[in-house]
Amino acid sequence: MSQSEWLVRVARKKDRALLMRFSCADIAVPWEAEVEAYVRQSLFDWAFDTFAKENDPRLLLVFHRKSGDLVGVAAHERTTLRYGKQRAFAATKLEVVALSRTWQGARFKTGERTSDVLMSAVMSDVAGRVPPRDARVFAVVHEENARSIAVCRRHGLVEELSQVHVSYRRLVTVHR
Repeated sequence: MSQSEWLVRVARKKDRALLMRFSCADIAVPWEAEVEAYVRQSLFDWAFDTFAKENDPRLLLVFHRKSGDLVGVAAHERTTLRYGKQRAFAATKLEVVALSRTWQGARFKTGERTSDVLMSAVMSDVAGRVPPRDARVFAVVHEENARSIAVCRRHGLVEELSQVHVSYRRLVTVHR
């Protein structure tokens, strides 16, 4: 059996500098710049915060095996999703799913989209957590970010809950 073209691993404390250089945005697009700033300035601290351990935060890095390029970053945590006045349920929040600018729109030699590999990696990691927590997964996505909305939909985040902000959608998996 041959190795995949990519490698997925959990971030380590020595990865802070790597994240600080991560580029995923066209800085002229505000929501892209916001994601890049978050990855560079806050994501590492979010993932390694000792007070966040009960939420089981996970930060995943996807690398191109041959070149060593950082293809993308994805992070998730256990949370409670609230909607309406008194409705709440356990869920997993996709904190961030971001592809490097170099890899956006690209495919691996196998034909798989880099965005699908990254999203599959994070969704598989969610499904493999103990205790299980993949019953409901959600992401907050800017309403004009058609590519992110499309990848979310391809991976099962197809329902919409009330908006958390006028320009952002909360996409969530179907209740099973």
